[in-house]
Amino acid sequence: MLAFAGCAAREGGGVVSTSDAIERRAEKGPVKLLVRVWPQEPRLSDLVEMDVAVEAQPGVEIKAPAFGQAVGDFLIRDYSERPPEKRAANARRFHYQLEPAQAGKHLIRSVSIEFVDNRRNSEGLGKPASIETEPLEVNVTSELGDEVPNLAHLEAMLPPQSLPSASETGWLIVSLAAAVSAVTALVLWRRRKHRPIAVRRQTPEEIAHAALAALLAENLPARGLVKEFYLRLTAIVRQYIEDTTGIRAPEQTTEEFLHDVRSRKAFPTERSVRLAEFLEAADMVKYAGQQRAHDQIDEAIARAREFIDMSLAPAARLETVGTS
Repeated sequence: MLAFAGCAAREGGGVVSTSDAIERRAEKGPVKLLVRVWPQEPRLSDLVEMDVAVEAQPGVEIKAPAFGQAVGDFLIRDYSERPPEKRAANARRFHYQLEPAQAGKHLIRSVSIEFVDNRRNSEGLGKPASIETEPLEVNVTSELGDEVPNLAHLEAMLPPQSLPSASETGWLIVSLAAAVSAVTALVLWRRRKHRPIAVRRQTPEEIAHAALAALLAENLPARGLVKEFYLRLTAIVRQYIEDTTGIRAPEQTTEEFLHDVRSRKAFPTERSVRLAEFLEAADMVKYAGQQRAHDQIDEAIARAREFIDMSLAPAARLETVGTS
């Protein structure tokens, strides 16, 4: 089994903790899985690191995890495949940088890895199977820590004070009135000078087209940043669909998002199929490290424009209007 330096295993599996990490282990047939998350209690401003390490017997094909834009309650900020901690003939290690959205307890649901057992004497020869870990919980603390303001620490009230004489009171009232008049005149003058201009609110289509134009202007594929390009391209399409249908696209995995699209009948069947092909092909670049030719990148851009410009199904329009 893959091991990390400094880890102390608990008998019978379950949580395996170092001084600043949480782990989950699983074993199924010829495959062993280890998920490690650190630090144990990150602050809201921290990035949380997660390793998914898999070791299998020779002849077993290991596939990359199929995450979407998020892992549980965390947003994925970076992904890479790294060399395994333990040198083995058939081992892979996937590394993620996660960002918490808010303070509190965050749940990372079961991490699942798909594999195909191609060993000659295997009962499930050539059939896809999966192995998954138990969920784990990470407590994200606030930036303030223990410095949260407490009303109990307020100073005591001052004792009663004697009122000033009548003459002093009169001058005080006159001074305050003059000050208020001066401030009021200044505010009115500034309002007349700087009258606010009503700004027209952009439509979801205009927002998406502007974001797509800005992305294309950076020319990321030509600079070798293909994975970053696909991450931002699919995020633009997902955000547009959320703005027009109400489906929480950026917070869901690809599988969850496509399930919502089909169940709500947000798009015609043919376009739902094309959307699934677009997102699944992008996931293979973002999370499995596949390369794409220039014509495939151009096709992805054209597919994104198609979904930004396409019309919603009537049922989805009624649901969006009803919830707005």
